[in-house]
Amino acid sequence: MASVDIVDNNNNSNIIESKLIGHKDTVLCVSSHNKKEIIASGSDDCTVRIWDLNTNKSIQSIIDGFQGNPVNNVCFDQDFTLYCSYDNIIVSFDLRQPNVILKEFKSQYKFNTEEINQLSFDSKYQYLAACDDSGQTKIIDITKNKLVESLNKKHTNIATGCVFRPNSKNELITSSMDFSIIHWDFLKAKVLHRDTFKDGSLPQNIAKSSPQQQQQQQETEPNRMLNPPFITSVDCSNNSKYVAASMGDGTIVINEISSFKQYLKINSVHKSSIQQVHYPKYLENNYDRLISFGNYDKKIVIWDISEDMNTKVSSLLTNDEKNNERIKTWVEHSEKINCITTSNLKNNSIFVADLSNDLKLLSIQ
Repeated sequence: MASVDIVDNNNNSNIIESKLIGHKDTVLCVSSHNKKEIIASGSDDCTVRIWDLNTNKSIQSIIDGFQGNPVNNVCFDQDFTLYCSYDNIIVSFDLRQPNVILKEFKSQYKFNTEEINQLSFDSKYQYLAACDDSGQTKIIDITKNKLVESLNKKHTNIATGCVFRPNSKNELITSSMDFSIIHWDFLKAKVLHRDTFKDGSLPQNIAKSSPQQQQQQQETEPNRMLNPPFITSVDCSNNSKYVAASMGDGTIVINEISSFKQYLKINSVHKSSIQQVHYPKYLENNYDRLISFGNYDKKIVIWDISEDMNTKVSSLLTNDEKNNERIKTWVEHSEKINCITTSNLKNNSIFVADLSNDLKLLSIQ
């Protein structure tokens, strides 16, 4: 294990980095089980590994079933089945098999037409959502092994994320490179809310403003001058109240789901587009914290997004002052990051899939 440099606003904490060694190429994705002390990772080496959280050792490997393709997404059900996607295909594996090396998949789904970008389960583990490059999201009833709905014709670009609203009957939120997030009744394929972030933030609109206005915007929101606000990911808080979205211009927006009104907006922390936002699963009330990481700046940030903090920073004038107050912890990672996750069974820990061959575990001490 190696110590990693960290800045912590409050506690002068340390982060210990552990390497989970086994993959032979870049780790692309990582997911945790909600009831068992295991995680899964997919790689450019066209394999999936299952890891024991107590030992940080690989306990099973899936080396076939992906037709020689990188594994882009992994997702557990509530029991013993792992769902993996490569290209536009989903395959599932029964982890109760006694073999250390698994080769035969349990089921296969070919409902998506283009490469899948995220897999997500609803709270009852009946429905699996898969969003893809066509802008569509497929809803699969895994208890019946059938497609129940296609959410299409609303996103006009790549669908980057899909997440079910926790403990809701039939609500899903999707994000897209078309600058929008959509709140769906997924069983009716009905749009309940839509929020679009394109408007005046794009460079062509900025160009119409005065030189003084352009200079002011460059100083307050520099990333917007270079990167449009594509939506790169979404995540929901476990109290089912909030949805957070990360953007290509380095902005984070949090909406109240029921009204879809903006609860919070954070500007200009990451020096590049934000790749992912994630509510930490190890917190019982995780709506007070949010984790983000940049696409190229390799910075992982843990934010205080509580109502108390909103009140505290309301009197501050600049983005930098507000951000400095909000940041609980940040760390410069050693590699460009592909994906992060946390586990409700391992406190103060972040699992990081990056460009290296090793899955990283960052433990906040």
